Amino acid sequence: MSPNYPQMQWTPERVSRFWDWQSQYPEVYFTFQFGKNIAASLQGFLAGRRRVLDYGCGVGYLLPHLCAYAPEVYGTDPSEESVARTNERVSGIASFKGAFLTSDPVIRDMKFDAIVCIEVVEHLDDAALDAVLADVRGLLAPSGVAIFTTPNDENLSKNMILCPASGEVFHRWQHVRNWNRESLPARLRAAGFSVDKVIETNMSVAVTKSPLGLLKRLLKQFLFKPPKTPHLGCVVSLQR
Repeated sequence: MSPNYPQMQWTPERVSRFWDWQSQYPEVYFTFQFGKNIAASLQGFLAGRRRVLDYGCGVGYLLPHLCAYAPEVYGTDPSEESVARTNERVSGIASFKGAFLTSDPVIRDMKFDAIVCIEVVEHLDDAALDAVLADVRGLLAPSGVAIFTTPNDENLSKNMILCPASGEVFHRWQHVRNWNRESLPARLRAAGFSVDKVIETNMSVAVTKSPLGLLKRLLKQFLFKPPKTPHLGCVVSLQR
């Protein structure tokens, strides 16, 4: 019988140490691999929005792609190292207006027409989740939209690994909760948002508008297997 390993508790210090180390390896970041596809899938929600914020931008791999769709794009993150790396990497793009700590007065004094929070909420414990949702609500302009994405109904156990030093198990990408099309909208409503749209999709697949591209995708889905939807998105606005 296999032993019952305790689950590691993620403290803020452990989270910071984990992601500071991971930041050396861009290929493991979802937004590094699929940033162009992600931004393209959000284009319809960003249309006509002037000021866009990437909340929890990490080291900034999505920001250059968002800059193709809005005249003012900002990033914010709680990690000083991530903010510094983002500003070094993205500063040459005209519509990029800077990355800032989430506590920075520059960000605190602004309102945003659109806020994207990409693959963040699965990393947050209850206290951090409450704080982030309240923060996004406070930063959103009255007529703005916020877009939250996360893995769709993830089986966390499939990505658990063992720390041989402590004998504890932890999720290899520091996920602490899973979400589905019922639980995420319900939590966002409880936080003061109106849920405008729930989307189950695959953001790793390039968006295509050509008739031939759409036909090929439909044929592939019909002939081989149903479309996979590993990603969940919620588009929300402020409750009125």
